[in-house]
Amino acid sequence: MGSKLRKFVLNNPITFSLFLVYCGFIYLKVTNLGNYYFYEGKVISLNAVSSSYSGMRGQSVRIARKIPEIEYYKNNDTIRCDQGELRLVTNFELNERITVLEDKEDEYKVKIYSLFYYWIDYNELILCLFFFLFIYGYIRTFMKIKKNPETNIQDFFLINFVFDKMLFV
Repeated sequence: MGSKLRKFVLNNPITFSLFLVYCGFIYLKVTNLGNYYFYEGKVISLNAVSSSYSGMRGQSVRIARKIPEIEYYKNNDTIRCDQGELRLVTNFELNERITVLEDKEDEYKVKIYSLFYYWIDYNELILCLFFFLFIYGYIRTFMKIKKNPETNIQDFFLINFVFDKMLFV
């Protein structure tokens, strides 16, 4: 069993590395859900935010996003807030029903439970990339296929033979 796993890892280092990082990422995200209270809410408005800056060659670059303002209900109170974070994709519609996550330790930390607002965070994706590269590099560097000692001796004599021929030619 162990040799089959080792052979699979050596033959598929990218697949194995991605699988390990994916499992670790999902495990951490799912266990982190225990730090939040879940509430039902809805999107009450989409506030357009834009910024511009000078790009390369003096061209002006303008970035526009829509930040959702949400409303959720807690202990018969209506709470309104906006997701002040700019995300790459904001895929909400007005009056869309959502699930809101409120931090158990700090009630002012609120997240929308969706793909781009909870599951995919840029900082975490960068860390996952680093872990993937580390695991992949470890497999490629330290997990070599063990050669037969007789093969090593044959390789040694072959290298000496070639080296001797190069010197005396």
